[in-house]
Amino acid sequence: MIKKQLIIIASFLFSISGFSQGIEFEPGSWKEVLEKAQQTNKPIFVDVYTSWCGPCKKMSKDIFPLAEVGKVYNENLICYQVDAEKGDGIEIAKKYEVKSFPTYLFIKVDGTLFSRAVGSMEAEKFISVYKTALADMNDPKSLSEWGKEYLVKKNDSKFLLDYINKLLKLGKPITQLFDEYLALLPNDQRASNEIIEIYQKESPNIKINSLAFKNLQDNKTLFFPKLGGYVYVFMISAIDNSFKQACRNKDEQLLQQVVDANEKLPRTPQSKLKEELYMNYYKNTNDSDKYISNATIYCDTSLMTVSLDSIAKADKKALQLFETSQSKELVGKIDSTQLAQLKNYMAHALRNKYSEALNEVAWGFFEKITDARSLENALRWSKRSLEISPDNHLFIDTYANLLYKLGRNEEAIIKETEALNIARIANSNIKVYENTLVKMKAGEKTYKN
Repeated sequence: MIKKQLIIIASFLFSISGFSQGIEFEPGSWKEVLEKAQQTNKPIFVDVYTSWCGPCKKMSKDIFPLAEVGKVYNENLICYQVDAEKGDGIEIAKKYEVKSFPTYLFIKVDGTLFSRAVGSMEAEKFISVYKTALADMNDPKSLSEWGKEYLVKKNDSKFLLDYINKLLKLGKPITQLFDEYLALLPNDQRASNEIIEIYQKESPNIKINSLAFKNLQDNKTLFFPKLGGYVYVFMISAIDNSFKQACRNKDEQLLQQVVDANEKLPRTPQSKLKEELYMNYYKNTNDSDKYISNATIYCDTSLMTVSLDSIAKADKKALQLFETSQSKELVGKIDSTQLAQLKNYMAHALRNKYSEALNEVAWGFFEKITDARSLENALRWSKRSLEISPDNHLFIDTYANLLYKLGRNEEAIIKETEALNIARIANSNIKVYENTLVKMKAGEKTYKN
């Protein structure tokens, strides 16, 4: 009798355990997951994450373990989870063009992607992601058929929106289509929730010479009630995208358009200055003379003129503002570790900006420049970065390498040893410092030019 009761209790506990089970992710390789999908004829759900991604951790901790989520996903899909920076995850992220995390891929048994979604979300929305994916999988219209229909219906705004969403789910470009869709809408409808969702997905591709960018500029007052200052994030992204394009194509006309667009943005401590944009353009296009000239202007007129006291006061004010307003809104939305990291960032944001900027230019000169006068300027900027952030082993390494390149070998060895010791205490990678010290002591080059 007792034995029978124990069996009943065990069965009951097992049923509870099974009922409360969240998503069951398959072990093994991607090849094995594909094979299982083919054997069971079930499509695959892949959660692509990274170890440093906060929203990824939130989904794994709070959403994936929920019974209602597990019921939907386990019954209908083969579920798999991969780190985009390790093992099979690297190839999966590359093949399916994963650009943000977490990304959720829905893949047919033959390996064809049929839907995707991104970001952390609540359980109800995450379940609806599956339902949307199911509709995408059962869409009788192939992508080539969508393309043919587009030629006939390119002036139909509803069709264009459906086509855009179809392409977004497959990670396909929509830059031209988005502009065409916006052009069909009256101005007061160009900041709808649907439009905002497209911006959120398309921001890595928007350029300043697009209608999508002009819409952000012209309709800031429409976007602000829904997005607040985040509208500027989309604009900054477009400016960055166009800047990279200008560098790739060595297009100075586009560079000037980038500078002009950047100048119209509100000034913040993190804003890029026009001298910084010119400097980085000529650095990336290997125009040494203009690079040196613009870097010198940028450092001497912008970075070197700000006092240590004013930097400290600005960071203190930013932290106080964060603690009295924004940090309260984040309690419960992110964990205590992330909140502490964010506070630490706010406490040193301006300090880090100036010291990192000075170090970056100084290191760029070390790598690319041989002129002694320019290297002396770089040494001066590097020294200033250490006055702002004295214990940064990366910055000390820059200073040591500049000393060495200028022929001040004994001083360089002392500073490189200091960088090595600080890196060792911080449990950072010390091999590069050890190798540099060996070269310095042997009188060998630590640089390529």
